[in-house]
Amino acid sequence: MSADMEDAGASAPAPPPPPSEGFALTDLGQELLMRTGTAAEPRPGRRRQCPLMSSLHALLTARSVGSSGRKPSGCTGAPAFTPNDRVRALTKFRPNRGMRLVDATESRGYTCQHSDDGSLLACAFQDRRVRVYETSTWKLVKDVNAHNLRWTVTDTALTPDSRRLAYASITPDVHLVELGAHTHVTSQQNLNEVHASISLSDHGDLGIWSIRFSPCGGLLFAGANDACLHVYDLARDCVAQCVRAHADDVNSVAVADVSGQLVYTASDDGLLKLWDRRCLGPAPMTAPGSSSRDLATPAGVLPGHLEGLTHVAARGDGRHCATNSKDQTLKLWDVRKMVSAGDFARMPRVQRRYHWDYRWMDYPGVNDGARHPNDCSIMTYRGHRVLETLIRCDFSPERSTGQRFLYTGSQDGVVYIFDVLTGEAVDRLRFHRAAVRDVSWHPADMSLVSCSFDGTVAEWSHAHVGGGLTKAYRARADSEGCPCATRRLEQAVSRSDLFPTAADGGGNGSGMSREAEDEEEEEEEEE
Repeated sequence: MSADMEDAGASAPAPPPPPSEGFALTDLGQELLMRTGTAAEPRPGRRRQCPLMSSLHALLTARSVGSSGRKPSGCTGAPAFTPNDRVRALTKFRPNRGMRLVDATESRGYTCQHSDDGSLLACAFQDRRVRVYETSTWKLVKDVNAHNLRWTVTDTALTPDSRRLAYASITPDVHLVELGAHTHVTSQQNLNEVHASISLSDHGDLGIWSIRFSPCGGLLFAGANDACLHVYDLARDCVAQCVRAHADDVNSVAVADVSGQLVYTASDDGLLKLWDRRCLGPAPMTAPGSSSRDLATPAGVLPGHLEGLTHVAARGDGRHCATNSKDQTLKLWDVRKMVSAGDFARMPRVQRRYHWDYRWMDYPGVNDGARHPNDCSIMTYRGHRVLETLIRCDFSPERSTGQRFLYTGSQDGVVYIFDVLTGEAVDRLRFHRAAVRDVSWHPADMSLVSCSFDGTVAEWSHAHVGGGLTKAYRARADSEGCPCATRRLEQAVSRSDLFPTAADGGGNGSGMSREAEDEEEEEEEEE
């Protein structure tokens, strides 16, 4: 503190600490600090350091002198890196400008999801196609022509063993497709394969927005436009539970932990709820149009968003989750701060202040600074745009990053990566020309895949890998007689405004913006 500030008035109250400082004191903040070290970005005023010198060099030196790591049994050399050491090193090499184009279609991309082991990636498009790729070579292993589609494929899910794919649409049915080695690459209902149908309701106007398998693969959870949480027992081939969970559409469901008993639901009514299946029991579906008094009793309610929720992602520990909302925020939650259904019923209702449609309008309250009076979230992240479609978010993987980051798509075509601890957007991945609805981070590698309404599927890594079309896509595009599409995509990828060169005044390929490079040059001149 300067002398002028001290003389101005020592009795002046200190400004409140930023939210990140208070969050760092929570058990989740302490866990992340222990696993990943300090903040992902240097503090203001400090010179940017090379990741190799600030992390890997120190880790290798400590390992060589035996002061860090664990020595495997029977090994006489240097000890191995601990899991925390590996995470601290890998977080320096999160995906940035290293983009390669995996595939492109003439149809909007709606979902993308890695399998649990990372060997497969499933992407769904509006033209009835669900494409499954082998991530090691990006070879197309399954091209599913969706059956009984209405408007688009709304969601897909892979079983934990990666042997079956489920896809849903704005219909009451979920379809299952086999992904075994002896199946056809092109899959079409009743022609060369059978897409097993799972019916969740007899109401023909039911539409499914979200589906997820339980960790054991025996249950299928679904959220739909009837405001209900549906649970289907695959072994018994019947609906196990169906409860009216919200007062509006259930846009997303997520399994909270490995037990498969705790489930999150995110709804257009602006609420996040936690459900315990063991407390529900089999319940008949409430007729559409019934009042909110008929709602089932959840294990807890988490208020905090001012508009409807578009997605919920579970951290997997049974305590924390993240949500995207139409109020243009991404929030982090601790379910230990939730309120009971009885306490929530006694709280005054928060009325929505704006009447607008997120599909074609900007959010009117983006700059008004409003906050929910009963907000029980522990961190809020801003900067992305949750418009036009149900934008999704998720945690980075535990194995490679210690779940240090949150990432999300955005209506402006950018993939945002937020530091969970600081709340800052540490990376913005720019390539797509339309909304990025879904993003999936590889469970083991430092790469993620984004799919966009412009029809492209892109893989992002830390280093620039050329930015060209993959060999698998080139071969398939040529075999399908699509040379025009191939040339169009090559021209788009090679545009200087996507990957500017130093000659164009766009940087040196390091992934830094021109403003960041200018700031670093000024620091060097001052030194």
